[in-house]
Amino acid sequence: MLALALLCAIACAREKGEKPSANQTPGGPQRSAELTRRGLRFLASGLQDQAAEVLEEARRTDPDSAEAGLALARAYRLQSRYQSARKVLEEMLASERTAPGDQAAAREALVAVLVESGDLEAAEVACRPLLERSGPSAESLRLAGVIAYRKGKQEVALKQLQESVRLDPKNPAARLDLGLALLQAGSVEASAASFEEALRLDPESQAAMLNLAKVYERLGRAEEAARMLQRYRAAYDLKSVRQKIGPLRAKAMKAYNEGKLDEALADFNEVVRLVPGDAQALAQAGSVLLAMQRLDQAQALLERSLGILPKNDFALTELARVHALRNDLPGAIALLEKAVQANPAAAEPHYFLAGIYLAQGRQADFQREKEAYLHLQTGADQNALRPLPGGDRP
Repeated sequence: MLALALLCAIACAREKGEKPSANQTPGGPQRSAELTRRGLRFLASGLQDQAAEVLEEARRTDPDSAEAGLALARAYRLQSRYQSARKVLEEMLASERTAPGDQAAAREALVAVLVESGDLEAAEVACRPLLERSGPSAESLRLAGVIAYRKGKQEVALKQLQESVRLDPKNPAARLDLGLALLQAGSVEASAASFEEALRLDPESQAAMLNLAKVYERLGRAEEAARMLQRYRAAYDLKSVRQKIGPLRAKAMKAYNEGKLDEALADFNEVVRLVPGDAQALAQAGSVLLAMQRLDQAQALLERSLGILPKNDFALTELARVHALRNDLPGAIALLEKAVQANPAAAEPHYFLAGIYLAQGRQADFQREKEAYLHLQTGADQNALRPLPGGDRP
């Protein structure tokens, strides 16, 4: 029981918001990697501000992490914070500790930032070393082609973009850029084919839809143009809905952390109403219902979430808690083991496994899971709702 009390004390300290000081980097690279994964999940959910905050911590924790640096630069770019993104990437390029492969990735990201910010001259200079390498990558050639296209160098743009597509035929961005260059060169039929392939590879590409509508109109294919324009408008409306999701999800998580369960549930349910296939929102709503002891409803939402995203470690862990609260310990163990497999860096599954094994008197298993939890918990994922159990059972 003393060991379980230790686990509960750690959990309670985290619930009260105790954190290491800003100068500490507990866990080092491991903690940075988990923070980076969390930040990328925030980005996938449209929570750009939260992503940048977490990724800044990841980079402070391990300044040499190329993964954290590239992810942070991406977050800044999505926020249109181009100078901040540029600073991170230039620091990576200046560091002797950045591996050659990561140097190339950082340079490509820097070129993309410069192009997007409109600084074509700087982009061209930054891109030159990529083209001077033996066998430049498809992405390097794509970026060089985009720069040439925007500077009106049609022949150069076409050559580089065609080579990029040859090297990476499944890249929708390269297909889209090639379509634009072909259209600028007057090859309307060829541009239509390139846009069609871009859309096949990325069915949500609004740029491909809009350009296809314009090209179909120029080719006299009025009905196809109208259908494509309708598809574009529907995609635009859906994107507008998704842009509402990030702030709403953040509001729901804040309400949950403040103990306002009814408000949190209402907000998560609104996310699900807007985007019925949002697996994380379903899992988070299920977690709130679990905290409210509405087990049947919690289980239904968590199972819906796993039907969409079977390897969601948060949903697996929360569903395991439902089974544990119903005294189905074998079922809970099986789900928690799946959660560990889905995300080996997650601390919470080990926490609940430790509690179950202690209740079953399996001392060796308890000790193993307790040690795994203590090892991982400094970098535990705080991007999801993690209500902890009270008493002596999970």
